Amino acid sequence: MRLYFLRHAHAMAREEWRGEEPARPLTDKGRRQAEGAALGLASLRPGFAAIISSPFVRAYETAVIVGRVAGLPVASADELTPGFDLPGLDHILSLRPEADGALLVGHEPDLSQMVEALVSRSGEPHTQVTMAKASCCLVVTPEDLLGGASAADLLGHCSLAWERTWKELEMLGHEGADAG
Repeated sequence: MRLYFLRHAHAMAREEWRGEEPARPLTDKGRRQAEGAALGLASLRPGFAAIISSPFVRAYETAVIVGRVAGLPVASADELTPGFDLPGLDHILSLRPEADGALLVGHEPDLSQMVEALVSRSGEPHTQVTMAKASCCLVVTPEDLLGGASAADLLGHCSLAWERTWKELEMLGHEGADAG
């Protein structure tokens, strides 16, 4: 299975936002970042069959932009709010067990920590991941652990295929459009 981890795009600064934290929206810059990331993510082959997002507005807006470009609906999962952890990943994977690829849209530092946990092998140097706004990581799970494996079973057994910024994804999308 392919797990794509996408950090939400640039949102209004906390100190400028007067509302509740979960309602803090993307800025115009963030919408441009999300559109750039979406262009590249929609061009991936094989890609993802499901988009699951934190319900926080900045993440959900990012996911909806990707979904619009990719032609996929967005599901919301409370498990992807800040504090995302292994039991949360277990629940999310159970939402779409038939999906070979899933795009999970959430927050830092949770996404980087999850990717690090999935790909860092015991006895080897720890894999460092720091996801910038609207950046994405592709984590590939081993085929022999699929079919009912828990998130804990996946720890240290996955591979980090790539980590890309929204700009790199945007360029990838333009290259794919030029080739088509």
